[in-house]
Amino acid sequence: MRYAKMFLLLCVAILGAAVMTGCNIAFFDATQINDVEFIRAVGIDKAPEGKIRFTIATQRIVTGGERGGPEQKLSEIMYSEGRTGFEAARNFWAYSEKRPFFGHLEYILIGEEAAKDGILKYLDFFTRDPEDRLNLNVFVVKGTDAGEMVRQGNTRDKFVFDRLEGIKEHYWGLSMINRVDLMEIMYILDTEYLSLYIPCVKLTEKTENSDGHNEGMDIALEGFAIFEGDRLAGYLEREMARGLSFLRNMAKSGVLNVRARNGSMVALELISSNRKMKPELMDGELRVAIEIDLKCNIAEIQSSEGVFDHESLRYLEEQSNQLIMDEVMKVIEFAREKRLDCFAAGDAVMHKYPCKWEDYLEKNWRDIFSEIDFEVTVRTNVSRTYDIKQPIGAKDIK
Repeated sequence: MRYAKMFLLLCVAILGAAVMTGCNIAFFDATQINDVEFIRAVGIDKAPEGKIRFTIATQRIVTGGERGGPEQKLSEIMYSEGRTGFEAARNFWAYSEKRPFFGHLEYILIGEEAAKDGILKYLDFFTRDPEDRLNLNVFVVKGTDAGEMVRQGNTRDKFVFDRLEGIKEHYWGLSMINRVDLMEIMYILDTEYLSLYIPCVKLTEKTENSDGHNEGMDIALEGFAIFEGDRLAGYLEREMARGLSFLRNMAKSGVLNVRARNGSMVALELISSNRKMKPELMDGELRVAIEIDLKCNIAEIQSSEGVFDHESLRYLEEQSNQLIMDEVMKVIEFAREKRLDCFAAGDAVMHKYPCKWEDYLEKNWRDIFSEIDFEVTVRTNVSRTYDIKQPIGAKDIK
């Protein structure tokens, strides 16, 4: 029995060897790290003749050499085009002395014309390529091409990905954008009743160099780009963008400028927020109650009069409530007009009424969504001030 098993294994091995002799498998040699160009940001644009253009900014640090001079950052802008994204990426190999490696890619910038054309064909390569990660940060470039942003946003002191890194780290302080990665984009595009939203940025001049050289431009937040399917449908700017953050329960901090009873300006710092969405289906009519609870601190008082009595605090809270309600309602009206559920009201309805959702709500969601009666309630709690309680110059200190 033992010899029979050994004979059977030998036959299988010989048969396998005979079959594999006709296969030709190419194994590439290892690539040295000095021969690789690590790419952290790529701009994607629509090119002529239906092609795709990639723009990348390389990063190199040159040491001071034997004399011990300071390190210098160097960056080069490279372009490549192809009929597909994969071809555009490979075409870099034709003239680059180092092979571009997208395994360290962190940021994807999509030009406005590419966004209008439909982003699916521009992003499909990055969702399939095994080098890339699915937690890539995606931005839409408002008003220009992504390649122009890569070129103008790259200076001798700051690379474009350094500027984008700052935006990613500090966006929570304004709540005017949310981080949207490649995986979330794939999920929303696969979910027909939801509408895609992607944070957008623009080129601007905010920084003046002390040496008089005007190199490049700054990259600034510019709210959200809203999509119908995978095509750009419009923008939510500034306060409207913050309204979307409240609706998606993603508002973390921010500045709320309100008026005190005497008309002076008071700045409130948003400390936390919590949004609850409660759908109700009665007699075939769908209503959605949205409750937003805020906690704020007083960050600035432009008056010498105190605001910490009960009536003054209540007035500040009412002003905050109206401010946030106006921002949220602008987003709701925008979404209803375009029939684009960009704040996931459909998810709340689906979880509460799963059977009715499958029966007819999901199939007709865009029409139903445009007719929903949204009731928004905002409750603000101004809890405390910071180091100084009374305004500067107040005479009656209690």
